[in-house]
Amino acid sequence: MSLVLDPIDQIAARAFEGFVVRKDLVRKFKAQYPVPTYVVEFLLGRYCASTDEAEIQEGLQIVERQLSNRSVRAGEEELFKARAREDGSVKIIDIVQARLETERRSDRPPPGQGQRAHAHRRLLRRS
Repeated sequence: MSLVLDPIDQIAARAFEGFVVRKDLVRKFKAQYPVPTYVVEFLLGRYCASTDEAEIQEGLQIVERQLSNRSVRAGEEELFKARAREDGSVKIIDIVQARLETERRSDRPPPGQGQRAHAHRRLLRRS
């Protein structure tokens, strides 16, 4: 998977050493794993940002292992649940959606405080 760099690419690789990511590698992993492109670019930038082919191949093995162990493909959900039960925890790369509730509900404890302390304060206020 050797790639010949033209003079401009060589100048860019020297000027931004450790930051240049090969887009052909990004496309390869993006097609294989259900993760956002920026995740693949981050991992490739971390382990494959070099012009030395041996370093790139070593980094590709690391990226492949990270993505295969941490990305959940369709139908593999139960496998990750079983792995979490066995190991106690599992690191997953996935897209997460969250919604911020701006109103504070009075029946929930403030962040960082347990249920018991919050319930006790509520009881004291009623007395």
